[in-house]
Amino acid sequence: MNDDELEQLAQRLGARAAERLDVEATARAVVERLRAERAARERMILRLPRQWLRIAAALVIVVGGGAVALRIMRTNRTTVASVPADLDGLSTDQLKQVLDDVGQPAGETVVSAQDVSLEDLNTVELRALLESLEG
Repeated sequence: MNDDELEQLAQRLGARAAERLDVEATARAVVERLRAERAARERMILRLPRQWLRIAAALVIVVGGGAVALRIMRTNRTTVASVPADLDGLSTDQLKQVLDDVGQPAGETVVSAQDVSLEDLNTVELRALLESLEG
């Protein structure tokens, strides 16, 4: 076969292939694929800010929680550290007395019922006693 015959044969094969090819369907398929790829890229672009927002929110929660925990721990350390310095020189009996006094309300003295009778109370104290009993 010579070159001219080969060219004619190739043209006929190309013509048959072109006849079988649906150009419009191929163009539609290519356009749909391009649109699908573009939509997938857009979804990915929209998804990234949401993911970064979630990561940032989690980071804020962790850092904020850590800051609160540190503040609580520092407050507890300060309170505990200042107490022994004030009470360091007290004996065991004195420390027990301090603990008993701390448990009582400020400004009020507790008197045992055996130490006081109703006759020992003045008018103001009797009224206060009656009001406390009435509720």
